[in-house]
Amino acid sequence: MKTALITPANSNQTTQTSQLIPASPTSLEKPSTWMRDGYSPTEIILAMAILTSLSIGGIATVIVAITGLVKTLVTVMVRPTSEKNK
Repeated sequence: MKTALITPANSNQTTQTSQLIPASPTSLEKPSTWMRDGYSPTEIILAMAILTSLSIGGIATVIVAITGLVKTLVTVMVRPTSEKNK
């Protein structure tokens, strides 16, 4: 028993494609909406960069102030007694 799959040769044959995954509406909003509502990705990144640089600057300032204070206290505490009486 011989079986064969025979497809007719039709020059007018058309191919139709079907969509397997249904298209869902995109949930992205327009950038103008992001800017108006204040949650633009670029705006958030920029704000985080500014806040990070300010906090690093603040920490550096505190470290410099503490270092200056320690230097001053050490020089006063280490000064010989003969200089303290003058």
